[in-house]
Amino acid sequence: MTTPSVLFVCGRNAIRSPMGEALWRKRFGDDVSARSCGVIPAAFADPFMVAVMLEEGIDLEDFSPIALNGVGEPAADIVVSLSTAADRTARDYAARTGAEFQAWPIPDPSETGGNRDMRLAAYRETRDAIAARIAEWDASLKSA
Repeated sequence: MTTPSVLFVCGRNAIRSPMGEALWRKRFGDDVSARSCGVIPAAFADPFMVAVMLEEGIDLEDFSPIALNGVGEPAADIVVSLSTAADRTARDYAARTGAEFQAWPIPDPSETGGNRDMRLAAYRETRDAIAARIAEWDASLKSA
């Protein structure tokens, strides 16, 4: 079976959605179609996100956030919202383009307070939660 194309959407395309895009490619290979965007994109990728992805051997230092309206076509097979705030916009985009919509609500680690180590731990939890959802999705397809 061919791995479907995917578009990960979150609020700002600075943390969760770029993690999703990169982790999808890590799991299924660089040849798969994986993209990410934000409803209202940030000016730059979050440095804590970049740091925890480097721990996995994924360099996102040059990642530039983009808006959902900047994604263009062709549409993805699956649109995954990683933020409840982005669900409606992502669902509408999926319906408009004929893609399957999935909501994977993952907490925003930037809302975690504390010292640097505490914040990095929250970002690692987010990264690992997204990787686990991707693994669950993959396992469900293999068992179907």
